[in-house]
Amino acid sequence: MLFHGQMVRVITIVGAAAVAGALVAPVTSASAARLRSAASGHAFALGGSIAGGIATIQSSQTLTFVFTETNQSKAGAHEDLELTHVANVTVSDAGTTCVLAGGFAINPDGASCEPGLVKSGHHASMVLTTIAGASGAIAKARVCLSNEKTGVSGPCKTVSVNIA
Repeated sequence: MLFHGQMVRVITIVGAAAVAGALVAPVTSASAARLRSAASGHAFALGGSIAGGIATIQSSQTLTFVFTETNQSKAGAHEDLELTHVANVTVSDAGTTCVLAGGFAINPDGASCEPGLVKSGHHASMVLTTIAGASGAIAKARVCLSNEKTGVSGPCKTVSVNIA
């Protein structure tokens, strides 16, 4: 039979163990997710910019967006760049150019650049040539990375500039 003082100690120990278990489970789960992500070898970063560093552009002028994926994993992988949205611009006749890791330019496949295997540490780009829309608006383009094999989409990047 437990006395009052012993019962309090048992309850305190059991309560502390339950709290510790609740705290450890999410941390362990998050660590496991990071390990799974690293093990898959598909760690691409996505950057975007306006060619020439333009911050404001006049209406009807040529505006070029550049999006670049960089393979940060230790293995080569396939990751496509997909144009998902444009606003207040018209894609020009020159349209989209895909630049492979070696600097070789190819045509897109619809709204996607499919550079094939991108080796570790290398990058591929989508160059989007547009015509700026109406004054007072904001010109935008959004590109997301997409893995055809896994169906995973992201990260995404939106680049914008003011139209004077």
